[in-house]
Parts: sequence; C-alpha cells; structure tokens
Amino acid sequence: MQQYKSTKQIGVIKEVASNNETLTDSLAEVCDRFKLKNSFATMDALKARGFTISSLLAICTILPFEGVASVYALLKHGITRMNVGAKKDAFYTAKNNENIDWRCLLTMIAKRFIYLVKSDINTCNQRITAIIFDDTLLEKTGKCIEKVSVTFDHVSKRYILGYKLLVCGFWDGESFIPLDFSLHREKGTKQDELSHLYLKTTKVLRATKTLVEKQVKTLAQKQSRLMSAEQTYANTPNKTNQNKLAQAQLIFQKAEGSLQANKQQLIIDDKAQRDAKRDLKKLYTHGRLFGLTAKERKQQYKKLLSAQSCGFKRRKEADRSKGESLIAMLRRAVKNNFIPRYVLTDSWFFSESLIANVKAIKNGCIDLVSMVKINNQVFHVGKDNKEIGVKILLKNNESKAVRCKKFKASYMKINCKYKGMPLNLFFVKMGRSSNWHLIATTDLTLNFIALLEVYQIRWGIEVFFKECKQYLNLGQCKSSNFDAQIADTTITMIQYTMLCYCKRISYQTSFADLFKGLNDERVQHNLLTQLMQLFWKLIKLFCFSSGFDFITIQKDMMQNPEIINQFAQLIPQGIFNKAA
Repeated sequence: MQQYKSTKQIGVIKEVASNNETLTDSLAEVCDRFKLKNSFATMDALKARGFTISSLLAICTILPFEGVASVYALLKHGITRMNVGAKKDAFYTAKNNENIDWRCLLTMIAKRFIYLVKSDINTCNQRITAIIFDDTLLEKTGKCIEKVSVTFDHVSKRYILGYKLLVCGFWDGESFIPLDFSLHREKGTKQDELSHLYLKTTKVLRATKTLVEKQVKTLAQKQSRLMSAEQTYANTPNKTNQNKLAQAQLIFQKAEGSLQANKQQLIIDDKAQRDAKRDLKKLYTHGRLFGLTAKERKQQYKKLLSAQSCGFKRRKEADRSKGESLIAMLRRAVKNNFIPRYVLTDSWFFSESLIANVKAIKNGCIDLVSMVKINNQVFHVGKDNKEIGVKILLKNNESKAVRCKKFKASYMKINCKYKGMPLNLFFVKMGRSSNWHLIATTDLTLNFIALLEVYQIRWGIEVFFKECKQYLNLGQCKSSNFDAQIADTTITMIQYTMLCYCKRISYQTSFADLFKGLNDERVQHNLLTQLMQLFWKLIKLFCFSSGFDFITIQKDMMQNPEIINQFAQLIPQGIFNKAA
C-alpha cells in the first residue's frame, strides 16, 4: 500500500528545549553511554592473545563515522588517521569467529538503548509499541560465498544472487531499533515442489505400511476364528454352526481381499516415493539447487564447525523457513522483555501459525496487524460460520464500502474467523486507486482510523533498510565466510541503534544530517589534529636550523596564558593540547 508510506516521523516528538542543547553528543560520549567496550568485552575470552576482540569490534563499529567504508579501506587509507596498530588478519579473524554470539551482543545494545531513553518512554504511556518484521534482499557478487543463493527480488521482479535478510525490530513509540535478524537462502520453486512431493509420498507410504501391518494382524485373528468355526462345525455339524462357519469364511475373504488391495497400493506408493526421491536427488546432483549448479555449490566456502557453536546454529537458520524464524525471533524478543502491543507484518508472513503463536504469547495480550494477500484464503463469516473465499467476500461487500475523509480512503470492515480464530478484516482502497488491499487484525476493538495509524508504523522498518544501505553499508561485506556476513550485519545494526539514540537526543535531526554531522565532526577533528602536529614539526625544524632550544620554546608557549587564549580562539577546545 504505497499510499501509507511517508518519510515523516510517526508519533509525538518533543520540541527542541528552550535552552537549545547541542545538536549531537560526541561519538566518544555516545560509545561511553552505550558501554560499547564492556558489551564487546564479554567475548574477549574467545581470543587468547594479541588484540582483544572488544578493541577490534569497537574499531569496526566506528568506521563509518570516520569516513571509512570497510576494514580494507581502513588499512589502506585510514590507518594513520585512526592510529590503529592491528593488521587485517586480526580484524578478519575476529569477524570470522564462529563462537561469538552476535545475537546476544545486538540484544545487549538494544536493551541499553531502552535503558537510556526509558525516561522518555515512561513520560508518555499512550505511545503504541510494536514489534515489526520484514525482509530485504542483500545482493552479493560471488557464487563462492557461503550459503549464498539466487533469490527473487519482488521490487525489481528479477532473480538476484544474495541473501534474504529477515529483521525483527522494536518500535518504542518514537524510534525503531533492530532486535534480531537471520540470513536466509531460497531453495527455488522447483526444489520446493519436489521436496513437498517427496514428503507427501513418504507420508502416504508410511500410512499405507501402517495400514497393511494392522490388516495383517487383523487377518491372523480372523483366520484363527475361521479355524475355530471349522473345528466346531466338524464336531457338531448342525445348521447354527454351519451359518457361523459361512459367516467366518465371508469375513476372512473380505479381510484377505482388502489386504491384497492394500498390498498392491503399497507397491504403487513405494514406487511413487522412490520416484520422488530420485527426482529430488537428481536435482541435488545435476540440477540447479538454490539457483546454483552442483559445481557452483561445491565451490562455495565451507568450514568444519562444532554443533554447539553459534555459527553452526546460524547456518541451520539459513535453510529454515522465514515463518519459523519469525516466530522464534518473536519469542526471544518477548523473553528479553521487549513486550509490544502489536506485531506488524507484511502479507508474505500472514498464516495460521503466526496468528496462533502471537495470541499464545503473554496470555493473548499481544495482537497481530498484518497485510493479507487477496487470493485463495477462506474465512468463516456469520453466525453459521459459512465458508467464503476472500475474493467472493470482497465482491459481496464492495457496495457497502464506507468513505474515510482523514485518509481519503474507502473501506469495509468484516468480522470473521480464520481457522477458528476471530479476526477483523478491513478491505481498503486508497485515494482514486481501483486496487483493494486487505488488512487483518486480532484486535477486535480497533476501528479503521486506529488500524491505519497502527499499521503505518511498519514503515519504520522500510526506512531502516534504506538508511542502513545508504549510510552504513548494509550488505556490502565481501567475505566468503558466513560468520563474517553475520558479524558485518550485526555491527551495522549496532551502528544504527547508536545513531537512533543520537537522533533521539538531538530532537529529530534527520538521519542523513546526523550521520553527516558526526562524520564531518570527526573529519574536522582529525584534520585539525594533523595540522597542529605539522605546526609543531615546523616549529621544531625552525628551532633546529636557528639554534634555538625547541623544548624551552614549547614549554614557554604552553605556559603563556596569552598565547593559549589566542590559540583557543582559533581552534576547538582540546585540539591544541592534544596535538601538543
């Protein structure tokens, strides 16, 4: 629903204080407030010697604010400016470490953000809190990158090599911060079809085998009863025993015929299962799996991992469905005390499982608001729970549409049940568009205006994707190691959270201006520092060529209040002393 999308901030924002505080805190102060080094220090035990992991990760976190795009760029151009003594292998080893719990680090930073802004949250109890889910494509250029696949981009309508990034974020009423994420590769439609067929035929074969085994036991019992009836008739050949014998023979023949028929069906089902398995194996060995040939998959980077390592668990997630990962992220977020009023999703994630899991958390105090595709869904409507397809439901109620002046939209509200769970459906048509959209919610108290005000909060995650890709180099990691891809994405999200805090205390400065301001501030600081160092070198050369004592002159200059005051008027406070 493009009409909902707006770059304007959603929610109530504080006005600039009358004392007009400074626009941004320094980067060092923000890092100190987030206790960044302390958070990273929890991983220092994973590295026995050399530079600590906390130091390396802290440097990686502040790279964009120094105008450096990557570790490679840092070591090539920026190492003298930042005075970094570590070599590239130290950084790469830290990012490739499969034992670092990046998910835990991101959660710690998110909790710290909530702690720092909790006074703002507590002052406004009317703010809507939400957990938002959405995915985006991270494009890659190398087929040798671990777990990379060909994925379909719904924006450009083409297939692109890369990952699908599924993000779980928290909206506290004013800011969106990332809580969790997972990287996924897509199997492709053909693999999905063959996998589904194999699972289906395996399930049918298993059921037929169980039935045949049960009928074999039943037939043995009926045969025993037949032999008993024959023995009884042989001993006492009267009319009653003759009828019992005939009845036992008829029952035995029917059971035997049914068993033979099911044995034939077992042969057919076994052949279907073997054919499905053969086709799936053929796809794995000769076909294009994950959009790649068998040779291309074989050339992908791989490394041996312990099943207990964080990297191994992340790799397992890559082949899990996004629906399963979404539910797992939601449960982790609530467990970490990020409790929302609503869960917001796009139409790709709407399902029976999602509704059931959302309502099962916190005794049903969390509600779902989600877009729904208008295709083949069936809902139960009315007191008689009549099944009606969503397209027929739209057609039958289109004439009952109501106009909303506030959003310049037409809508219809329908009470129904989906898989036994009560929902409110809102068919929406924005402006003069002829296209209808469908929004479903488990909160039966929401009216149309309140529903749109809640759902448009979801636009915050779209802004997050745009800003991270534009300013923080999200998805630009070139490493073939999957652990490095996870590390780079986590660091980007930590950077975004820190910038969100800067924006929060800067009274709604735009993200672009804020990023530029921090970056320019660091560039200016570094430039002035280098100029002052050059100044002192020139003074030193002058003293050497003229025969003066440089140490005495420097000491006299630094102890002369008049000279210090003149320097203070020319350059920012602290630069002169630091350069000296």
